[in-house]
Amino acid sequence: MTLPAEIRSKIKATRFLVVFEGNSIRLIPVPDPLKLKGSVKIPWSVEELEEAGEEFVSRRVEGQVSV
Repeated sequence: MTLPAEIRSKIKATRFLVVFEGNSIRLIPVPDPLKLKGSVKIPWSVEELEEAGEEFVSRRVEGQVSV
């Protein structure tokens, strides 16, 4: 679907979620996932996350954690 230039200049998104509402179509801008990379900082290192995951899996295998 092509949008008029004046609307494209205001909306920076190139992908949209399409929602059909009765006789109307709503286009909801969806951010580009590649541009989001690195925008959220997590307070743990990769090693800490791996260790926590391994600990969770081992406790689950032992029956200490239910999902």
